[in-house]
Amino acid sequence: MQIRRFSSEMKTLMPSPHVGMSAAPILFGREQVAGMSDEQMAARFNGLPILIDHSDAAVVALYFEPHARMFEHNNPRNTLFVVLRGQGFVRIGGPQGETRPLHAGDAVLWPLDIDHMVWTEDDALEGLAIELPTR
Repeated sequence: MQIRRFSSEMKTLMPSPHVGMSAAPILFGREQVAGMSDEQMAARFNGLPILIDHSDAAVVALYFEPHARMFEHNNPRNTLFVVLRGQGFVRIGGPQGETRPLHAGDAVLWPLDIDHMVWTEDDALEGLAIELPTR
């Protein structure tokens, strides 16, 4: 049995161009970390993520401080984003895309290859990004 702690004390600040956003990887496919030793993974991810044989699945806890901003990007996999705590906003489809508020208990699908972003105003937000296998 593997247990991966992903609470806020395990998070790592995401680099620029993200602002006020941290992450704690929970699960990766082994191919995503191929070539990394357990020691390298533990140092980079503040502990060892759970590894599975499915190459393109991933689960990452995301932490947004007040006034945080995820850099707008797309992903080659459908990703389910589940809000666990707090509130913020999500936009899908680029600068002219649809924007909606997010609250604890909400889930939104970020479709593959479509730009998306999350940001907060005065509140923090915590959620899980679940990258779904493509096969």
